[in-house]
Amino acid sequence: MKKQLPIFIAAFLFSVALWIYVSLSKSYSLDLSIPLEIRTGKSQAVTEDMPSSIDVTVRGKGWDLLSVLISKDLKYTLDLSKYKRDTKIATEQLVSERVNLNPDVSLVSIDPDTIDIEFDKILEKTVPVRNNIRVNLREGYAIVGTPKLTPDSIEISGAANVVSKIRFIPTEVRVFENVNAPLSGTIALKDTLPNSLKYGIKFVDFRYNIQLSAEKTIEDVLISVNGVPDDKEVLVIPPKISVSVRGGVDQLARILPTDVSAILEFEAIEEDTLGFIVPQILIPEETTLLKSEPQKLQYIIKKKF
Repeated sequence: MKKQLPIFIAAFLFSVALWIYVSLSKSYSLDLSIPLEIRTGKSQAVTEDMPSSIDVTVRGKGWDLLSVLISKDLKYTLDLSKYKRDTKIATEQLVSERVNLNPDVSLVSIDPDTIDIEFDKILEKTVPVRNNIRVNLREGYAIVGTPKLTPDSIEISGAANVVSKIRFIPTEVRVFENVNAPLSGTIALKDTLPNSLKYGIKFVDFRYNIQLSAEKTIEDVLISVNGVPDDKEVLVIPPKISVSVRGGVDQLARILPTDVSAILEFEAIEEDTLGFIVPQILIPEETTLLKSEPQKLQYIIKKKF
């Protein structure tokens, strides 16, 4: 049996080699996506959204397509600095330069087949960054305050008619699960028009203040009335209320009664037709108002003598 093992292995390898040879002798279609990088001169900007890749389908024998399959880098860099005016470029020529197709390999389709190059003046402007991070919290925890992006805006440049339409630049989408502690890091900006826009930076820092969620009630918040004429006074019933807020444990521990206020405007009292009025409650940043008790206040307007 041991003497037959080398014969068996040799026969198996021969069969595999024969199968590969026969398979690669057949004709196949191959789909390629060639990344396209546009380079422009310092005073150039293209007006249209340039394609980020060229999609190609070629057909030929397996042997002829093998060299294309094992190519490490198909990216093509199109240098527009040598073009001084609007022009139209046939992409078939670009593909031929990049892929170097064997004469026995035929080009079945190419998309796009041409690239229209139109130049425009360069415009620079600053736009806000839109946060695409999603944080799913562990039960009982809350995001305290507003998540911070640093910087929260960036400078972009490109063709005037392209840049003028941009209202914001989004970050990449990222999801964090079961979070129960402060969160920070760096995230890339999403490059939706890689060949039409240039970014001043490509990454921003993010920070989330995440704490165990809690509630706190502040008692005896005094009602203030603004805009009372010198010849009048307003008695509010009751003169004090309680205010309940929600926030992070650390944040709530620092809140004092003087950090919360309830305000009435004399003008609103005079215009009231219901006999009661709801105060405006001012609470510290990074907290959420739950309720105030009582919610409606009565009042008496008196003339001073």
